[in-house]
Amino acid sequence: MKDNPITYAYLETTNYCNLDCSFCNRTDVIGPLKHMSLDDWGKLLDGIKHHPIEEAKLMGMGEPLLHPQFDVVCKIFKEVFPKCNLIVATNCQYNINDKFRESMKYIDMLYFSIDGYGESYERDRAPAKWSKLIRFLKDFETINRYDCDVVVNYVVNAYNVYDIEKVDKLRVNNNLGMLRLNIAQIWDEDAKMSDDIATSGYKPEDLDYLRDNWGDNIMGKSKWDFSDCFWVKNGLYVTVEGHVKMCCMNTGTESFGNLF
Repeated sequence: MKDNPITYAYLETTNYCNLDCSFCNRTDVIGPLKHMSLDDWGKLLDGIKHHPIEEAKLMGMGEPLLHPQFDVVCKIFKEVFPKCNLIVATNCQYNINDKFRESMKYIDMLYFSIDGYGESYERDRAPAKWSKLIRFLKDFETINRYDCDVVVNYVVNAYNVYDIEKVDKLRVNNNLGMLRLNIAQIWDEDAKMSDDIATSGYKPEDLDYLRDNWGDNIMGKSKWDFSDCFWVKNGLYVTVEGHVKMCCMNTGTESFGNLF
């Protein structure tokens, strides 16, 4: 049987996070808090460098920019995969520093995670502060983007549907790229979606509003079938401990190997 080449990688370099978001299951699945060492990072990349990886996300169950050497992490990755499209997501709840500025040289696409506006943002991304986000965006105006495409990633739930327009205006006013909408999901295999109002409590008019006004911004929507999934054939998901898992959409699954 011929092995399929890995073309997409999802690599977690830290599981530290400064938030406790309502739709994140990190506390249920992570091990001890850890930043991946540069030695382990080098081992990981050395083990996959022969694959034609076209796109990689340096993210996972932590805030990537909390890694104390994240700029070096990005630099090393680009040295190994210079043509790969490198994507990073951040919660914007920290002060921009030299590490952030240096990281921008290597990141091709940066997601700013902004779920809701004002009070709803602080509710779903606790203990995030809206004022801190606004200060981050203000400071971001002053840095060199190095042609990085900076977009807004928004997790939609039944309570923040009508905040989308306000966040979209914030996006435009801050000269950011497209607005990406992701519908909130329940990550627990044993839970029922109907038991959670935030993910199942949409009124018909809410769904009509989403479809009619924001349909083109919704990511991962049909027509899509599990036979289309590339993870089992061409994807790689590695945790900060080096564990290899089947898919980043099911973070609670058991590892079937370790790259370290």
